[in-house]
Amino acid sequence: MYLTHEGGENVTIANDVHELIRTAVAKEYHDLFFKPQLAGWQLIGRNILATTLLAELSLEQGQIMINYLKFQAQMDLSEHRRPQIGAWHYQQDDLSIDLRLATVGDYLNRESLVVRLLAQETKSCAFINPERYQELHKLLKRRGLLVFAGPTGSGKTTLMYHLAQELSQQATVLTIEDPTEIVEPHFIQLQVNEEAQMTYPALLKISLRLRPDVLVIGEIRDQETAAIAVQAALSGHLVLATLHARSASGVIKRLLDLGVHNSSLTNALTACCYQRLIPTTADETLKIALDLLPPDLITAAINKPSNELHNWWTDLQAAQKDGTITEQTLQDYLWG
Repeated sequence: MYLTHEGGENVTIANDVHELIRTAVAKEYHDLFFKPQLAGWQLIGRNILATTLLAELSLEQGQIMINYLKFQAQMDLSEHRRPQIGAWHYQQDDLSIDLRLATVGDYLNRESLVVRLLAQETKSCAFINPERYQELHKLLKRRGLLVFAGPTGSGKTTLMYHLAQELSQQATVLTIEDPTEIVEPHFIQLQVNEEAQMTYPALLKISLRLRPDVLVIGEIRDQETAAIAVQAALSGHLVLATLHARSASGVIKRLLDLGVHNSSLTNALTACCYQRLIPTTADETLKIALDLLPPDLITAAINKPSNELHNWWTDLQAAQKDGTITEQTLQDYLWG
């Protein structure tokens, strides 16, 4: 599929990468993997629906392509063992996309490479139950902290950006991410850079001095980030953030585990959500299933933390009954 050429190596490798990236964008892959094998590499693409083997590359073919990508991302070509990260703003013809690269070697010094493709615009959001989005949208007027949970690729950032875009006409929106996943010219967008001492906590602290109306935090990942996010919410900001949890109620348990005091959480937290992108019967179009823990249930959930689901089963069963999803999809996603 790729690198089946002789001669003109520099020109042809650029064409091969161009073809690969165009394929990835067309198929909506959010990751490309170069997975080491004994005889070379497997080139794998992953989107929401599936992981697909794109090609089997020989040792020479794979190394040429990996070196080209690393060079473009300003990474050390001679380093095959230690972890590296890099970035490349790819632009060719009518295609423009930001790529984030990460490499590391295994115990045999075989290098793995992951290329993350970052969205260039906020996609529209469609919901299994549109009324759930309306409930969420109304909560934006309350300010405070809204937390979104769900696995990688479940549309959390897309939904947060969608909500923030609706407010950006009259409000200042500031985002902090690692890395920035969606380019939005109407927002102030800050990106974590550990080497430059631009950590999540450091950027959060300075961002509050910029006095944004809406603060979008890519991920609450430690005690300090959680404390600053809660403090920002208590001081009158609308804070939208993601966090790793397996349900809307699980968000509360996780925040308590990160050291947020019960009383602070009670006063700061407006709502929390858990979401997945669910394939529908309409050509497997993806829609968001949203488990929403509303304000009137927050206090009880804080006093008795759990991982229970709320409207999840009701919404999925209703979607299966009206033909939006299949019975198999219902069973696949029944537990979140």
